[in-house]
Amino acid sequence: MDESEFSIGPSSEYLWWYGRRDEIAVNRGPWLKSEQAMKSVGHRELAWLEKFGIPRYPREPLYRAFYNYQEVDPQVQMQVLRDYLNIVPLLIPEQAELTKPTIRHPDLSPSNIFVSDSGDITGLIDWQHTSVLPLFLQAKIPKHFQNWGDEDSENFRAPRLPENFDDLQEDEQMSAIETYRRRQMHYFYIGYTERLNKIQFQAISKPHLVMANKLYDTAARPWEGDNTSLKAEIIKLSRGWLGKTSSHTIPISYTEREIAQCLAIDEKQQEADAQMQTLRDCFITNIDGWVSSELYEQAKARAEDVREQMINATDTDQERKEIEENWPFQDHVEID
Repeated sequence: MDESEFSIGPSSEYLWWYGRRDEIAVNRGPWLKSEQAMKSVGHRELAWLEKFGIPRYPREPLYRAFYNYQEVDPQVQMQVLRDYLNIVPLLIPEQAELTKPTIRHPDLSPSNIFVSDSGDITGLIDWQHTSVLPLFLQAKIPKHFQNWGDEDSENFRAPRLPENFDDLQEDEQMSAIETYRRRQMHYFYIGYTERLNKIQFQAISKPHLVMANKLYDTAARPWEGDNTSLKAEIIKLSRGWLGKTSSHTIPISYTEREIAQCLAIDEKQQEADAQMQTLRDCFITNIDGWVSSELYEQAKARAEDVREQMINATDTDQERKEIEENWPFQDHVEID
């Protein structure tokens, strides 16, 4: 095929067109430098907030208590995005290999990988929202293979079943097998990456590159009433690797009180995320609320049962009202 038949840019990544972002005039690529690519998402979100941002409640109902059940001001997020743009130049790795343009599948899940009876990979589908970015921003363990948050996985320990596995109850054995499966996927992905794709391994194993990657992803996330996550990532990076190793003055300044408040809310939001995932697992639904038609009634019954248990455990009418109004698994108007 002739090279002239190919074109790179503008980005086809979904977030560049989500929620009326197609109506704002921003640089969608292609970008010639890593700094341009990293800053582009910050400029995009700033432009969107300037045009469409209005006070709103957090999209995640469990977050609303952390903002005192008040509407959240988008002006705060806009200032944090400016802070992000100011520190971007400090985050670009000097090693050329780590910044080379790289294409990566946007959803490397088992359902998108075709495997033959002999175990050979014969095809990958669902490339429609793929993007070309610097390698250090593309380097990630696919979400279906990673097991972050698990101490054994994060320390690259070989997975093993518990020594007393045969003495466990059936439900405990099932839980142990699932933990073993998650650790095994993570372990083998890391191991084979180190052996077969050393530059990728370097990008996913250096803490400052992992932090820069996560900061970029958080800055690119559409604002949905969360004024904490991006600021918390900036704080963690500036107090950690950036604050210890950079020869430059960090161009941001938060008071100790601001930092403490932000990190406290961030920790609560992460706990809420974990609670939500536990509920999704219980209700057999994904992050978007999808459930298979054959399991719908079962999932609905489980959700109603848990809701009733939580309401019955309340001590005051106000607590009951808050649960009823902010129960995350209920019909609601999509405002985006």
